[in-house]
Amino acid sequence: MTKKTRKIPKIKEGDFKQIIKNAMKTSEHKEYLDNVLVDYAKYEKIFASAFTDKNDLNSVYVFKITYLNSSREIWREVALLGKHTFDDLADEVIWWMSWENDHMHAFMLWNIGDKEDNIYKLPAMYSEGWEDDPHPTYKTTEVKIADLDYKKYPKCRFVFDFGDGHEFEVELLRIEKKFDRKLYDCPLPTCIDMRGVA
Repeated sequence: MTKKTRKIPKIKEGDFKQIIKNAMKTSEHKEYLDNVLVDYAKYEKIFASAFTDKNDLNSVYVFKITYLNSSREIWREVALLGKHTFDDLADEVIWWMSWENDHMHAFMLWNIGDKEDNIYKLPAMYSEGWEDDPHPTYKTTEVKIADLDYKKYPKCRFVFDFGDGHEFEVELLRIEKKFDRKLYDCPLPTCIDMRGVA
């Protein structure tokens, strides 16, 4: 019996490409629309190589989330199961920073080799219903913690509230293969350590 592989996330693009192609036939903005398709193809390619079906959904993933908008040391360590989503991770960060979850958030893929100075130009997965990109994007509600290939992306960026621009570095510290309930005071996801007041 062969081992069943887990499905990796797919973008819900609907008839986006056909709508753009149809618009190009009558629009004065053909160059812009063509660039939208080119950018979307790059976005799809990057995420196709960023996901994996090899990570365990029941392992514990421990992240260190460091707040970058302060000269003081402010960070949180958050533990989640692989079956939790990046939206769950965002909820934990926002909650443990003592903020209201009332603004858009995004996780940007940032590879150690990336030279991008502007993180807002990095490929990102966005909170459901908030994005204003010209093409479809992955949603944090649909991407599980176990879906990301951490060998390629051991760190990423998290932005909350694009008006105020609260930026964080998110680093995977470890993966615990077995969830030992004795090690955690409450159900996962949760914050297991912290420094600094937001």
